[in-house]
Amino acid sequence: MSGLPPGLTVGSRVAVRSRIAPPPPSGPTLTDTVGELVGIDATHLRIATRTGEVTVARDHVVAARVIPPKPSRRGAPHRAVTIEDLHLVMTRGQPGVEEAWLGAPGSGWLLRAGLGWTGRSNSALPVGDPGLPLPEAVDAVEAWYDERGLLPFVMLPRPTGAATTDDPLGALLLERGWVEGNPADVLTGRTADLLADVPTPPGLRLTTADAPDDAWFAGGSPRLLDHLDAARQILALPRHQVFLTAHDDEGSTAGVVRVALSDGWAGVFGLHVSPAHRGRGIGRWLTVEALRIAAAAGASLTYLQVEPDNAPAQHLYRGLGMTTHHDYVHLALR
Repeated sequence: MSGLPPGLTVGSRVAVRSRIAPPPPSGPTLTDTVGELVGIDATHLRIATRTGEVTVARDHVVAARVIPPKPSRRGAPHRAVTIEDLHLVMTRGQPGVEEAWLGAPGSGWLLRAGLGWTGRSNSALPVGDPGLPLPEAVDAVEAWYDERGLLPFVMLPRPTGAATTDDPLGALLLERGWVEGNPADVLTGRTADLLADVPTPPGLRLTTADAPDDAWFAGGSPRLLDHLDAARQILALPRHQVFLTAHDDEGSTAGVVRVALSDGWAGVFGLHVSPAHRGRGIGRWLTVEALRIAAAAGASLTYLQVEPDNAPAQHLYRGLGMTTHHDYVHLALR
């Protein structure tokens, strides 16, 4: 296999089909290897499986794909993934310009700075043990953001129905004077189940690209347009993504959306429809077109983030079949 699919990077969970060498005189000639990709170079892949590390020659690979993290509980894969694993996938869809780990990489607290655009790119994300007592870890977070001239910010994931004070970190932050902001729902679904039959709205045409152009940015939300330089830098970071733009008959941008692809997941971001074009089903059409692209790229699961009081968006996404996985809340030291 001369080239490997996008997103096949160290740390990904992968499924690799390769030729058995030398070929056996009878029986199967191909074998499948599933596990975490721990090494890759010009000639070989190294995959950590549940029975040990396996080395596969790249010229023996006939197919390879990134697959979602292994579920830790029963149920549909998009529901069974842990909150922590899902957030690690989500942050690859919109990372910070600068990132650092407090504690072990991948299992501590991820500190993100993104020039002030969006809480997702400018917050500490606790997904495990920070390697310090909780008060000292919070001190370290405050110092890290202060050094960068940014407001100390924490994204606190919560199981459905849990209060911020139910979490020891949340309770400590509130005790120290941090202020709780608005929550956001994390919705998930099986991509194939979300592909409704949605016709192209009259008078529109769709373009797609792997990088945003001026027309895509012109269709972004007011907050994006207010932070355009930061948005340009952050949206250049995800490894595999597609930008969709709906154009009207006059050449203006009617709506935009972005889909980021990582670890077998599709993340829907930045859906925005021009006020002049609302009420025509453009948001639903753009979302489904993004999901069709994701499905074709092998993303079997989908996530997105939406505010609970955004009734039109909640109606759109839940109408397609997405359901709540959990929520999160931002806390800030103001």
